[in-house]
Amino acid sequence: MTRAEQQEQKRILWEERIAAFQTSGQTVSGWCRERDISEHQMRYWLRRILPKRAKTQESVSSHWVQVDSSGNTARSGISLCIGNVTLDVQPGFDQQVLVEVLRSLMSLC
Repeated sequence: MTRAEQQEQKRILWEERIAAFQTSGQTVSGWCRERDISEHQMRYWLRRILPKRAKTQESVSSHWVQVDSSGNTARSGISLCIGNVTLDVQPGFDQQVLVEVLRSLMSLC
């Protein structure tokens, strides 16, 4: 096996580990401790792989749902569910903060 093939296998292994970690809901230290994986290595690969995923996801189109509240006189807000995260948006929210929160969540999902 060539060095390039070994590196590719290692990258795939760590992408799988990171995906499993992200869906676990655990902290890095707890997840690594349960699997006897070096926390230092995990953080290294998180820094290395997540920015690449974010760039890839930027090129993928998003699916947005239009909410028509024109006929609704009661302003109670909405709840957004992204993966296993629920975000409640109430009337009077700061739009820029919501945009930043959504971008952060999308980079993790």
